[in-house]
Amino acid sequence: MKKFDLSVYLVTDRHCLRGRDFYAAIEEALKAGVTLLQLREKDASFQELLEEGRKVQALCRKYQVPFLIDDQVEVARALDADGVHLGQEDEAIERARAVLDREKIIGISAHNVEEALEAQRKGADYLGVGALYPTGSKKNASVLAPGVFRQVVEAVRIPVVGIGGIHEAQYGQVLDQGAAGCAMISGILGADDITATVKRLKVQAAKHLQKR
Repeated sequence: MKKFDLSVYLVTDRHCLRGRDFYAAIEEALKAGVTLLQLREKDASFQELLEEGRKVQALCRKYQVPFLIDDQVEVARALDADGVHLGQEDEAIERARAVLDREKIIGISAHNVEEALEAQRKGADYLGVGALYPTGSKKNASVLAPGVFRQVVEAVRIPVVGIGGIHEAQYGQVLDQGAAGCAMISGILGADDITATVKRLKVQAAKHLQKR
């Protein structure tokens, strides 16, 4: 099992920065204690992702935080990123594993037990399951029916991260359902105080995860 910490998982989106500088906000979150970062910039071209990725990757390395790319396996390979996160409609996990070093982290989005078990069978290292709450970052995301998230957690052996509309107020509730952590966008980058928010999330994570 690869070693990585999913507890405070930051996903980027420059649209929720509230006027902040993109790289300054990311560095503030990393410095405060984010445990894993995914570069997710849906409107960026391949070249733009490479340029942004190099800068974000340098920040992640400065704070020793794993750096993942959303969807784009070739960008991940070009940057030698620590891994990728793939949706159900993205490149197959088999191709990602063939293109990337076997030690790279591959996360897969899942929306039900069947998708979760299939991703686990194909070698996913973790699952992102949701949307748990209404979210503005993915226009076509459907909120999971009550109980589905816990069913997925109980069905698989790999770590599960809650995704979709999660803010500080919901964070503990998701961990209580067995999540290894939460993937958050505006909940961190759109917070009034990024540093204070991440530090409070870290305290919550320690409290909830030590019970297991």
